[in-house]
Amino acid sequence: MPRGLRLVTFSTTGLIAVLGVALAWGLPAGGARAETVRQGGLQVSFGGSVAPQLLPRSGSTPVSVAIRGSVGALAGGPPPSLRRIVVEVNRIGVLDRRGLPVCPVGRLRAASTADALAACGRALVGAGHVGGVIVLPEQAPSEFGGRVVAFNGRLADGRPAILAQLYTTRPAPLAFVLAFAIGPAHGAYGTRLVAIVPAKTRRTAHITSFSLRLHRLFDVDGERHSYLSAGCPAPAGFTSATFPLLRASYGFVGEATVSDTLVRTCRVAP
Repeated sequence: MPRGLRLVTFSTTGLIAVLGVALAWGLPAGGARAETVRQGGLQVSFGGSVAPQLLPRSGSTPVSVAIRGSVGALAGGPPPSLRRIVVEVNRIGVLDRRGLPVCPVGRLRAASTADALAACGRALVGAGHVGGVIVLPEQAPSEFGGRVVAFNGRLADGRPAILAQLYTTRPAPLAFVLAFAIGPAHGAYGTRLVAIVPAKTRRTAHITSFSLRLHRLFDVDGERHSYLSAGCPAPAGFTSATFPLLRASYGFVGEATVSDTLVRTCRVAP
């Protein structure tokens, strides 16, 4: 494990929120609260936590972020395949990549977890777990589960990204990368993350659960940096602030897009 890496303990469900990544700045650490949306034949839940619980009124401090979510079909059976994820993060959260090693997406193709860590371990920013079902014609659905490792990455066209790589051996070897392109958002939101699930993956893999823990401390020219930082900009005289933390939309094959906004409250450190 690279020097300076520390992961906050957390469990979650749902690749859907994956990256709702970065991003439940105001929810108390260990909090179990999640948002649930029912639309059409789907039920989608997502939420998260951040540590530490108390944040500075001015500036920011390093944080560990955990995200969670789940997707299910209300009528039972496998949910439809996830096609596209868009997540916008409130601008009180800061993502700092400057000086952190970068993993090109091409290094992770068809790689096991061990291979991915050997190729890009210096760019590691998180880890977790994913679960779902494999759906093949004329066969009963088969459950799968595997480890996820997340890297500070770069797409083939040069755009910065968070690369979440899955590898599992059950029921058969399966590996794929979910790449979240990082870009600017607008208004109350500072960062926009967009991922398209590869067509080959979504034809057979229906993801139902996902856990991800994000945190990385690293040094650049002798100065300590944090991959994720946050503050709590409450007005003078107030010890907390409520704000729209995260706006997310999830597109599924054959279903309408499901969208929702998480509203959270942060607390000011004394």
